[in-house]
Amino acid sequence: MEQQLLLACENGNVEEVQQLLNEQNINPNCQDQNNNGQTPLDYACRFGHIEVVKLLLNDSRVEINKANKGHATPFYIACQNGHVEIVKLLLQDSRVDINKVENEYGRTPFYAACYQGQLEIVKLLLNDERIDISQVAYNSKTPFYIACQSGHTEVVNLLRTESNFFFFFF
Repeated sequence: MEQQLLLACENGNVEEVQQLLNEQNINPNCQDQNNNGQTPLDYACRFGHIEVVKLLLNDSRVEINKANKGHATPFYIACQNGHVEIVKLLLQDSRVDINKVENEYGRTPFYAACYQGQLEIVKLLLNDERIDISQVAYNSKTPFYIACQSGHTEVVNLLRTESNFFFFFF
């Protein structure tokens, strides 16, 4: 049954997800053993299925900050993949750890958005006072540095126009 839930979340099948979540014995935090341990919420965030994300967030059994085997959380995945509406939704949920480091590489969701050039996500995160914009990854690279290195000019220009970004230059 868990495999059905993973597939329904990956495909954005809202009705099937709802039916499966109504089953008391289903584990809504199951992990896909064939794909880096993705959870149902990971899949919904990765593929931009906001209605499925809403269903999962409303289920008290769902571990919102559960990381997959790559140590990425659903919020990290949504930021990395540029799903603006899902990021907005997750930012509104106080249970979401928005600064959780991805893995041993020390990348935050903000870092991921800068690295991937997700301009709209970067804008959203910059407007949230809880975001740690200066956290340095394992390789001493800041989000600003990685945006420069990755050639994301619009993100770089946005970060340059924000005040107090002097700390990006180590």
